[in-house]
Amino acid sequence: MSIMLSTLKDKIRYAKEPDNPMLISLWLSAEESKQDIGYEELNLQSHYQEQFYLLLETIADELIPVHWRRTCLDNIYKPICSLQRIAKNEKQQTQVQTLLHELSLTAQYFKHSLQQ
Repeated sequence: MSIMLSTLKDKIRYAKEPDNPMLISLWLSAEESKQDIGYEELNLQSHYQEQFYLLLETIADELIPVHWRRTCLDNIYKPICSLQRIAKNEKQQTQVQTLLHELSLTAQYFKHSLQQ
């Protein structure tokens, strides 16, 4: 399972199959299956943050095809929603708001290249 997840992450991050948007859903589903095996809350938070940052890095990479970057942008809400769902205190909620702010700044910065 770990090799498959690693391969999926690599395919997503470097747009190795940019005409296959189902890769992202497959990856997120595989990650969800992995977490069902038993994640502590702290590991779960870092898990969703890793998903967020993988998608954010891909969005910001101007060497990646624009349609793939947009697909990642369309799906980045999924780990954010998962983080919001498990946020139990003010510190965790602030971390989610920080990620949303980072996404907003990144999207604004790359807005022109995402509209091509």
